[in-house]
Amino acid sequence: MKKDKSSATGTTATKSQQDQILDRLFDYFSKPKGERNTSDSDIDVSFYRSILTNLPKRFNNSEYNGVNIIMLLQAQEDNETKVPIYSTFKQASDLLEQHKDQLPPKSETFDPDKPLKGITLDAQVVKYLETYKKYGKAISKNIFEKNTEGMSFTEMRENGYQKRKGLKPYRVFAIEKIKNLLPQSFIDEREYFAQQEELENKEMSPEMQDSAFVERSQLIIDAMGVPVIKRNQDRAFYSPKEDCITIPPRKKFKSDKAYYAVILHELSHATGHPSRLSRNFNTNSSIGVATEELIAETSTMFMCLDEGLETFNSHASYLEGWASHFKDKKKALLSICKQARESQEFICQKVLKHKLDLSIAPIYKVPEKLDFELKLEDKHTDALSDYIVQSANNHSPLISLKHQKIIGYNEIKDGIDVFTLDKKVSLTGVSGSIVKRELESLKLLQSIILDVSLDNNEEKPAKNKLKSSRLSM
Repeated sequence: MKKDKSSATGTTATKSQQDQILDRLFDYFSKPKGERNTSDSDIDVSFYRSILTNLPKRFNNSEYNGVNIIMLLQAQEDNETKVPIYSTFKQASDLLEQHKDQLPPKSETFDPDKPLKGITLDAQVVKYLETYKKYGKAISKNIFEKNTEGMSFTEMRENGYQKRKGLKPYRVFAIEKIKNLLPQSFIDEREYFAQQEELENKEMSPEMQDSAFVERSQLIIDAMGVPVIKRNQDRAFYSPKEDCITIPPRKKFKSDKAYYAVILHELSHATGHPSRLSRNFNTNSSIGVATEELIAETSTMFMCLDEGLETFNSHASYLEGWASHFKDKKKALLSICKQARESQEFICQKVLKHKLDLSIAPIYKVPEKLDFELKLEDKHTDALSDYIVQSANNHSPLISLKHQKIIGYNEIKDGIDVFTLDKKVSLTGVSGSIVKRELESLKLLQSIILDVSLDNNEEKPAKNKLKSSRLSM
């Protein structure tokens, strides 16, 4: 049966493999999963939840490129994959053949001669292909480049030379499907398996999850070193001219996670600064703005996955709005994925260097001498914790003190260095003043209560002391 052809274009009605891949890529950006927000009155994050917080990897434990990350993230969500390591049929077959002596014996349900029988290759990735021809006959890349050196495109065509680039899809499957057949050495060499087992057994409260997200996000912010300026306004943005991020106050956000996720998004924009990856910030055209927004959005998602951070339910209209610019320019999405991956890798290298610097820095310990030392009873510790949580909504520097046990502080210029069991947090301006005042008030209150308790034991009246304190909690 002959294929129908379009009289207008002379092309077949059946889409090419590359067009099908581009359609899938466009669907990913333009039809994100997750429910739409019912209200845009609050600033929200702009990506959607992925089942796993890991970037997909190849059979040999190397990482995929940007386009394939997107395609495999779709497969992970559809198939609820737990360990995102993928293999071709041949790779898995060769591995099992090499370790055939370790396979289970033949039974009604398993044949060691056909260990992959019944396995479904339910994920698709692509590889880039370049073909070189002269008058329709394939030639090598070296011959093509040698013979066409210095030629214009028209001259190459007149002399019968042709170069084509394209995408070729191939099928893979998650190697976890045959985990019970894999050699232990193969599993041990791939940290994802150990991480998944730890995740299965881990119990973490929402508060601990929030705290972990904040700490790891702050690590990324510190590693990048881009100034974050807080202003009482209704939008967040990165300024290439000033090379800084402007962010609304914490109270404008629904949660600490939302606050930090927006900063991470703006940090992805910052990778395009001339001193970094030098992307073209073309703000004079809608397609230029849409391109940069999708690069930043995708880079942030890759970053969260790479750092083991939670990704978020999508503000679907946001993604869909930017992606709509590429309905007739789907090929541009390939470049967006590539640049997003470059952005994420740039941040990753910064984080690795920062972690190395921290590892060789002196081990944290509370100074032997503090200007102000705090030893509170449990009820006052809880009161302080509640105060920090509430105050962090209006004073974002206090977020780092949430769920921390404060030991005391030292005076510094324009503020205080607060010491907890785990870290030092420098607070200046209003944030430093309100924390200092609260710590001193709690310590004084506790001392008064202690004095009253001692007085009662000695049968002495304590009314005058209580009246003299004008503390409010």
